[in-house]
Amino acid sequence: MDGGHKELRRAANSDAGLATGEGFDAYRAALRAFVARRVANPAEVEDLVQEACARLIARARTQTLDEPQAYLFRIAANLIADRHRRTISTAPLLDEHDMPVRPAQEDGRRVADLQAALEAALDELGSRCRAVFVMRRFDERSTSEIARELGISSRMVQKHLTHAVAHLYARLGHLMERGQ
Repeated sequence: MDGGHKELRRAANSDAGLATGEGFDAYRAALRAFVARRVANPAEVEDLVQEACARLIARARTQTLDEPQAYLFRIAANLIADRHRRTISTAPLLDEHDMPVRPAQEDGRRVADLQAALEAALDELGSRCRAVFVMRRFDERSTSEIARELGISSRMVQKHLTHAVAHLYARLGHLMERGQ
């Protein structure tokens, strides 16, 4: 393990109140997987993970973070979006005649198929797990709001979300890999 990674872990453990040792490594491993699924260039993955961790540490020095893992993933998502915006703004513009056009009927069918696959996968989840996932991902409610409404702990909300995402990825991940 290089010195920079040790320093990052030590700073995160003391400043962000993250779990010590393996806990922070688990955050990094999950974050690395999260970023790798969204960034095509493997060389950029570690840079984005490192930047997200550095920003988490910087923020933790100025304020207390209730959910550092969620904050870490939000930082990474924002970094990926910023990277994507920069890429689009520097990409050469195509003439509308040069752009491949797909028939609207095919696109509509693909969307309907994906929607049906998502609904089927969601139906396989338990009712509480499905409710937590829908409230968080579609209704954009916070973890604490969901916990309060359902009368469960924030930790249980996170467990339900983790289970739901893992299940959906297992059932629908092949669709993402084929670019559908």
